[in-house]
Amino acid sequence: MVMASAGTNMPGGGDGSPASAPFSSAPGCRMRKRRRLAPPAVPAAGSSEGAAAGPSRDKHKRVRPASPSTSSSSSQPSDVDSEQGEEGGVVDAAEEELPPAGPPPPPQVPAAREWPVAFGSLSVAGRSRDMEDTVSLRPGFCTWADGSPMHFFAVFDGHGGSHVAELCRDRMHEFLAEELAAEAAAFPQRRQQQQQAAAVAPGEGTSSAAGAGAASSSAQQAEKEEEEEERAWRAALQRAFRRVDALASRACACGRVASPPCRCPLSGSSGIVGSTAVVAVLVRGRVVVANCGDSRAVLCRRRAPVPLSDDHKPNRPDELARIQAAGGRVVFNNGHRVRGILAMSRALGDRMLRPEVIAEPEITVTDRTPEDECLILASDGMWDAVPNEIACSVARQCLQDGNTAAPVDDAAAAAAGPEPAARCSNAASLLVRLAFGRDSWDNISVVVIDLQRRE
Repeated sequence: MVMASAGTNMPGGGDGSPASAPFSSAPGCRMRKRRRLAPPAVPAAGSSEGAAAGPSRDKHKRVRPASPSTSSSSSQPSDVDSEQGEEGGVVDAAEEELPPAGPPPPPQVPAAREWPVAFGSLSVAGRSRDMEDTVSLRPGFCTWADGSPMHFFAVFDGHGGSHVAELCRDRMHEFLAEELAAEAAAFPQRRQQQQQAAAVAPGEGTSSAAGAGAASSSAQQAEKEEEEEERAWRAALQRAFRRVDALASRACACGRVASPPCRCPLSGSSGIVGSTAVVAVLVRGRVVVANCGDSRAVLCRRRAPVPLSDDHKPNRPDELARIQAAGGRVVFNNGHRVRGILAMSRALGDRMLRPEVIAEPEITVTDRTPEDECLILASDGMWDAVPNEIACSVARQCLQDGNTAAPVDDAAAAAAGPEPAARCSNAASLLVRLAFGRDSWDNISVVVIDLQRRE
C-alpha cells in the first residue's frame, strides 16, 4: 500500500477517488508517535527500579527515530529495522557499508591447463623389413634442485635387432632421473662450499667501488653456479649411458637381461646388437643433448639451423684416429664401417666390437634464444635423405601454418595426460614422408619439439 506524505492535505486523489489518510493525521497515530518520541522515564538515583533497569537498558542499542516527513507501511518493515549489523543489532543506515555501484564483477574463470612443452613424433619402418627404431617422450620426468621441471626426449636407432633400442626406450629416462636426483641432492652443498670459498673479507675503499665489486662478485657467483649445473648434468648423463650400456651387453633377443648371458637359441647374435642414442633434456632456458651414434639433434633458429650433435661416423678424423689407436681398423664396405661391420663408431651394446666401438656420449649444453623455433631429433633414416636446412624449413612452415588441436577441458586434459600438439605431429609426419619420398631405405624416426609456446 502506498502511503501519502505527512505534508499532504488533499482529501482525495486527482481522479476524485478518496485518498488514503495521512499517517500523521490520525489521532491514534499521533499518540503512538508521541509515546515513541518521548524520552523514557529515568527513575530516581538509588531506587531499586533504577538499579534493576540500568544494566538492562545498557545492553540494547537504541533505534534512531524516523523522520517526521516519512513513514512506512505496517505491512512492510522500515528501512532502519531491516538493516542488521554483524552482531545482529540495529545499525544506522548511514554507517552501513554499501556494495559498490555498477554491474557485479564477472566470475573468475580458471586458467586453461598449459602443458610445459608441445611435441610430436612419428616412427615408421619405411622400406626396411624390420622395425628397430624407438622413441621416448617423457615431459616432466625429473625436477632439478631449484624446482625447475626437466623434459626428456630421445631417439634410439637399433641395429642387429630391436631389443637394445627397446631397452634404451624403457630404462634410459629412469636411470637418468636417478642420477639427476643424486646430483640435485648434492648440488646445494657444493654451491654453499663454493660461496664460502669465494667469500673474502671486505676491503677499504669508496662505496661505489664496493658496490661494483659486489656486482662483479655476484655475476661471477652466478656463472660458477651455471658451470656447476652443467658439470652435474654431464656427469648424470654419462653415468646413465654407462648403466644402460652395461644392461645392453647382457640383454638377449628373447627380452631377458641376465648375467651370465642368456643361453637361449636367440642369444647367438646378441654380441653385435646395439643402438644409437640421441637424448635431449630441456631445463629452464637450456637444451642439454647427449649423442652416441649417428642419430642427430638440430636446433632450428630463424637465421640458420644449429646442429647440437655430431654424427659418430668411422671416417670422422678424430674417431678414425681413436679407432686406430685402439688397434682397430675402418673398412669400406658399402660405406665406412668398423671392421667392415658397423657403420658408426659409437653405440650402446655391440660388446663384440669393443674397444673400437664405445658407448661414451658427446654432450652439449646450449642456451636458448627467442629465435629458437623448434628442436628436431631424428635417426639417420631421415638425416641421410633430408639436410638440416630443408628439415628446419619444413618444420618451421608446419608450426607456423598448422592448426592447433581441439581444446579440451581441464579435467579431461588431466585425465588423458599431455597430448602432442597437432602442429608438431604434422611436422614430424611430413618430415618422415619427405625422407621416404627421397628413397630412404632405413627406419625413419622423427621427434619435433616446439620451443615457441604458440597460441
